[in-house]
Amino acid sequence: MRKSIKTKVLLAILAVTMVTAILLTLVFYFRSAKMIEENYAETLYGRVEQTVASMDHSMQEVYYVSVKAARNEDLTAAIRRYRKDRNADTLEEIAEILRNYRTQYKDLSSLYYIFPEENMAVTSEDYPIIKRDIPSAEIQKIKEIQEEEAAPLMMEDLVHDSGKQLTVVQDVPDDDGTVLGYLLANTDERNLYYAYLEPVYDKKVSGAVIVDKYNTIVSSKDYGEAGTTYEQADQFPVQNGIASAGSDKEIRIFYRAPFSNCSFYLAVQKSEVLKDLRQMQIFLAGVCLLFLAVACVLASYITRVVYRPIKKVTDAVEKVGRGDLSLRVDVETEDEIGKFSEEFNHMLDYIEDLIAQVIKEEQLKKDAELEALQYQITPHFMYNTLNSIKYAALLKGETELGDLIGDFVELLQASINKKGTFITVADELHILNNYIHLQEFRYQGSFDVTYDVEQEAFGCYLPRLILQPLVENAILHGMDTKEKKGDLRIQGRINGETLTLSVIDNGRGMTQKQIDTLLKSRAKKTNGLSAIGVPNIKERLELYYGDKGGIRYESGPEGTTAAIFLPVSREGGCL
Repeated sequence: MRKSIKTKVLLAILAVTMVTAILLTLVFYFRSAKMIEENYAETLYGRVEQTVASMDHSMQEVYYVSVKAARNEDLTAAIRRYRKDRNADTLEEIAEILRNYRTQYKDLSSLYYIFPEENMAVTSEDYPIIKRDIPSAEIQKIKEIQEEEAAPLMMEDLVHDSGKQLTVVQDVPDDDGTVLGYLLANTDERNLYYAYLEPVYDKKVSGAVIVDKYNTIVSSKDYGEAGTTYEQADQFPVQNGIASAGSDKEIRIFYRAPFSNCSFYLAVQKSEVLKDLRQMQIFLAGVCLLFLAVACVLASYITRVVYRPIKKVTDAVEKVGRGDLSLRVDVETEDEIGKFSEEFNHMLDYIEDLIAQVIKEEQLKKDAELEALQYQITPHFMYNTLNSIKYAALLKGETELGDLIGDFVELLQASINKKGTFITVADELHILNNYIHLQEFRYQGSFDVTYDVEQEAFGCYLPRLILQPLVENAILHGMDTKEKKGDLRIQGRINGETLTLSVIDNGRGMTQKQIDTLLKSRAKKTNGLSAIGVPNIKERLELYYGDKGGIRYESGPEGTTAAIFLPVSREGGCL
């Protein structure tokens, strides 16, 4: 269904208003969402930073306690006695020393002393005090850890089969430096979770873990994940910071402790963070509806104001279309519509004037056609009369005069005949030869003419009488037959897709200023006919061939060369 301009204007205003309102709403919403995300991420990052700092301090304390215990002289003496007498009471003494150190720091869950040669552990716990038959592979692993790492690592509990703990390993040296055994300072995985992970694990957090330097999970909400490798580490920043870019649906926080080399990974769903924006979404939807209501009222008023003068013009156009040219539109405003109304009235005035002019011109055209019919007989009368003179001259033996009259008749026919704008080079040269024959008779052999045209060029087409003005200029203005005999050469060459025809004389030559003046002048119009000359040639070539056709002059003391160039055509017509 075709809509009126009133409806289109109304819809356009509503569309612009709604698009603007929606864009502003979206910009405001997304900027608010981004600000909330950034503020929440910064706050959470601060909490993580404090938590990791607290945990790292705890690991330092555990480390210091383990170092003090491993260097305790009473512990070393008791170990040496047991290695010597194998007294079970000595193991109880070792356990009591370990208990005293375990109570020195709250996050220290237990201390184990490992006898490597007996595959046995003495614990700080009340039960069991002794754990025998520890696998040799586990003892070898402890030895390697102690030799390579000072940082705490996640390990299986050697005493409790289902236990998992963060362990710091210290060797216990004898006085001579030999290693008597290994001291393990353990922090239970659940203790770490409740002390450091649970405080930041609110309902918005989708995942949080603590891992050691080898990305082994030290603590997690899911106890079963402890001891496994954390596979999502590559999705977090490589340095301490926040990742929340692109189309990610999560805010990811990473922080590595400087002392223990333990890392904290935490992820939060953005949707959870932005839940509080629901009320804002409702508010923004209400704002959009309000914008729409106000836009409807304003659009209705504006369209009425704008459409009223347009409707008057439309009604006037319909009546004019039915033939009432006397109608005029009342101009009520000074805006574009008022200007349009004025121009519409002027157009009607102009149309009425044109109609009167057309009627007058039609009458003049009929008169001209009648006059043209009368003049049609004139060229035929001229041809017949000249031919009668030609044959009379021949009958009286004036052969040369008869031939000259015959050449003039052909030249006159070529000039007046309007059939065939384009002719071949051969025909053009034939007409040119007739003209030159007349000039040779006039100047009584004071110049010679030679033709140097490639055979291939004879069949090419060019505009009729394009060379005659150049030859006329060379004979009348170029050559000085009083000083020396004139030499006129007509040359034709084909170079690729370009045909070049040159008229070369040995006359007095031209200055560059004269050449520029000649080429820049325009052909004059007289009684509807173009004067023959160089400007006429230039304009015809530009009209037919554009920048692919033209004329150029080269002149010096030894003469002048006038050359025209145009595309090679063997079918006639221009490009």
